Order: sequence, then C-alpha cells, then structure tokens
Amino acid sequence: MRILILLLGLTQIVTSLNILVFLLGTNQFERNIFEFLAQQLALRHHNVISIKPVLIPEEPRLVKPKLHLVREKVIKNVLNKDLFKPLEDAVPNAAWRSTYDFDNYLEPYYKAHNASCYKLLNSNLVDSLKKESLDLAIVYSGNPCLNALTHLVAVPTIYFDTEGLTDETLIAAGAPIDLLTPPSHCFIAESKGYPILNLYKNSVCYFQEMIAQLGLPAVSSLVSSRHRLLDEPITNIFRTDYTIKKRFKNFPNVNTLKQQSAAYFVNTDPLLEPPRALPLNVIPVGGLHIDHPKPLFSPWNTTIASAKEGLIIVSFGTQADSSKMSEYHAKAILKALTNLNDYRIYWRIGPNMHLDGIDIEKIPKHINLTTFIPQNDLLAHKSCKLFVTNGGMSSVMEAVAHGVPIVGVPLYGSNRYNLQKVSNKGLGIVIDKDDLNEISLYGAMKKVLESAKYKNTAKEMSKEFKSRTTSPFAAALHVIDHIGRHHSFAYMQPAFQPIYTRVDFYLLLLIILLPVIPLHLFFTFCIKSSAMNVQDNKVLEAERKFLPKKVPETKKNA
Repeated sequence: MRILILLLGLTQIVTSLNILVFLLGTNQFERNIFEFLAQQLALRHHNVISIKPVLIPEEPRLVKPKLHLVREKVIKNVLNKDLFKPLEDAVPNAAWRSTYDFDNYLEPYYKAHNASCYKLLNSNLVDSLKKESLDLAIVYSGNPCLNALTHLVAVPTIYFDTEGLTDETLIAAGAPIDLLTPPSHCFIAESKGYPILNLYKNSVCYFQEMIAQLGLPAVSSLVSSRHRLLDEPITNIFRTDYTIKKRFKNFPNVNTLKQQSAAYFVNTDPLLEPPRALPLNVIPVGGLHIDHPKPLFSPWNTTIASAKEGLIIVSFGTQADSSKMSEYHAKAILKALTNLNDYRIYWRIGPNMHLDGIDIEKIPKHINLTTFIPQNDLLAHKSCKLFVTNGGMSSVMEAVAHGVPIVGVPLYGSNRYNLQKVSNKGLGIVIDKDDLNEISLYGAMKKVLESAKYKNTAKEMSKEFKSRTTSPFAAALHVIDHIGRHHSFAYMQPAFQPIYTRVDFYLLLLIILLPVIPLHLFFTFCIKSSAMNVQDNKVLEAERKFLPKKVPETKKNA
C-alpha cells in the first residue's frame, strides 16, 4: 500500500508543470479570469506561481484571501500617487465623457506600465524566476513588459487577449486579414450604404496595426500612440539595461516577442465571431472564468420571487463607476427603469452609492441600487430576462452562457466592437452613448423583452455553448498541458514570419495606394494644365508688348 502511494506521488510530481501566471495589478475585478485560472491549475496539481504588481493600492477588505495552493508574489508600492491616481480615474472619466474614447484613456496605463516595468526589472524578480525551472508563462494583453520578462527567463509564453479578438492579437498571430470584417479599433467612422468605402477603411486600419507592430520605431511611432508611449519605451528599458546588454547585443522589440508567443488565448467565442480563418494556435476561451452558479440567498432570492415578470440586471462594468455619470444620464436611466415596474431590477452603481440629481431614498421599490451584484449567479437564475451592460467581454460571455438577451450601451474602448457582434448575431440591441435617453433605453428594453427573436437567439446560443464536448476551460487546459510538456505548441504553432515578409502587408499597401495613384495623376494633370495656361498667358502678354501700336486716324478737315 505504501509503495502504491509512493508511486502515485511520484507520478503527480512527474506530470505537474511549473506555471507562471501574471495577475493584473489594477483592481480585483480585472484579475478575476487570471485568479480563476491560476486556482484551477493549482487544484489540478500544477505548481503555480502568480505575480501581482499592485499598481493601485487596495483596501484590505476588498482583497480576496490568498489563492489556495498558489505561490503568490505580491509587489507593492510599484507606483507613486502621481501615477496611480490618474490610472484610477482613467476609465471612470472616459466612460461617461460625452465623446466616445477609443484609446486615449489608456495613456495613464502606458505611464504606469513603464514605471512598473522599470521597477520589476530592477528587483530580484527575474533572478528568483530563473530558479523556478518554469515550463510555461501566461501573460495578459496590454502590458508588453511581461513578454520581455518571460523572454529573459526563456520560457514559452501564452498571450491572453482579455478584450476578445482584437486587431493587435490578429496581426501578432499572423491571422489572414478579412477586409469584410471590421477591425476592433479604427479611427475612421463607418460609411453606411457605401461598402467600398468600408473596405478601404478596414484596409487602412488593419495596415495601421501592421505598421505599429513592424518594429521600425520612427514609422511605428508615427502611426501608433501605443507604440510611441508603451512599446518603444519598454523595449528601450530592456535594451539599455547594463546586465541585459551583456547577454543580448540587441534585445528584440516587444512586438516581435508578442508575435513569437507559443499560443494566443482570446476572450471570445465562435458563437459571437464572424466566420474567419484563424491559425491553430489562436484558441477562443471566452467563458473560461464562468464557474458553477451558486444558490442565491436573502435578500436576492426573496426580492426576485416577488417580481411578477422576472429579473433585469443593469451593470455598466466594474471599471466604469456609474456614480460618475451625468445627471442627465442618471435620470434618463432611472425613468426608463421606473416604467418597468413588473420586473425586479438590480442596478449596480459601484463602490460610491451616489447618482447626481437623484435621491437614493426615493427610488421605486422594484429597483435595487447596489454596490455589488453576484452577476454570474443572477444571470444564471431562471427568472433573469434581460441584461443591460456596457459590453465588457467577460459580461457578454456570461450572458451567452446563461441565455440572457442584451441591451448594450458602449462606453469606451472595445465596448462598441464587442456589442456590434451582439447586435449582428441577433442577441440584443445597441444604443450609442450620445443617443442614450429615457425613450431610447425604454424602447430598446421593451423590444428585447417582448420580442421572441432575442429570447430564442439567446437560448439557442446558450444551448450550443453548454452542449459542447469541450468547455473553454478544458480547451485552455489542453493547450497549457501541451506547451508545458513540449515547451512549444508542437505542430500547431506556425513558423515566425516578420510582418515585412507577409504577402497581406503588401496587398494592403497596394489597396491603400490604388486610389492615391489616380488622384495623383489627376492633380498632376491639373497642375500641369494650370501651369501651361499661365505660360501661354505670359507668352501672349510678351507678344503684345512687341507688336507696333496702331496710330489712331485723325479726322480730316472738311
């Protein structure tokens, strides 16, 4: 018996992997996916080390207890107040600004990542990680410093795109470009009714991302603020480090390291994505974080039971603090929700229980304002009829998994792109932020609640999501095991191909230049014609000067 136990223990040691997981350092809610993944890997007898650089100081009461069986390395006081305060306000301010902010709100994140990267590199972190005999590292998107750190430790890396399948990941993975599919980030507005112009717009924006990852600092910085403010400074931090220069004559650009990742996890699902070809090492794992629903206790279960028609959840994300919304928006949302008095409505405000122009004590009885909601558990409840959301990808995946239709109000960043997928699939309705008012919100909610189209689509998508033989977590676990054992994604990872050698790079360049050539010829012709006319006029004027003047005839005397 003892021999059998010993053999089982040896088997466990042999099959377990040493896995490094980087946790987001901004807030508890952003780390949810990675903490869930780290915990589940540890429970499956892998040796998991998590790195958590605390960028924004957290109240102890808001921090979860340490993960079970996970060795956690917490790096505190990474940023001073001048850096973490703008970071703390970046999303709440951008979310409720009148104009839609695609990526300007990220600038405080860029500064914070630069400062934290310098501190991590100059700590004992790299030396301690080298002693761990790591088999695999999992890094999150948006912080290229992590790719550089795993390169120093010489460990295969999985790049996790938390925002879904973004242009950055598509280009890095070498996926074929589909011009019929709009890019996730594009500064050019869509032209309704002009498909040719949209194809050209898509070409320009995909090409812009290719240039951003090209690795030529002067050109890349010209077209991409991300490269100018984040990628290039972090590359230089590693290139100018005295110790690193001894080992690497020219440290690779962080975009090159991103393109050499062993695999890419993307926080989305084929049910939401348009049909497109993807490399085998791009694995959709949307819904990976969704745990089994927990039973609801008082006051949740009692208030839901008292509703005649069911439950509606209103949550504009964990980062977009709803207390920062304008009085106009707060009153418009409240008036729309007030009209739906046959439903129990949970409206998550955030940590600050305050709405401009609204007396919290006079809220209608069927509406519950809360600082927190057990969102996954509420969405899984059989009485849940509708989810009003800003379109964060994790929230969208929870709605898909539990078969709840959506009314989306995109607020910033990739929200609009995520919710456009929801609309295209018939899962819900989207209201632009500048169109948000009592009439538009109430009309959209009423339409989704009463239309069988949205209910049926949501239920069918949920049924398909749950009936698969392989869950998102199982798919992720298979890839992690494979890469950890082989130290590469053998047979699945395509050979690294620099962007300047890719055919689609030059095809996009050709498409962009095609309209320019005729325009150039036209303007050249116009300029030459104008110059010739000017020259002809000058010649005529010169000829007039040399012609003899006619002497006027004098009247003869009679």
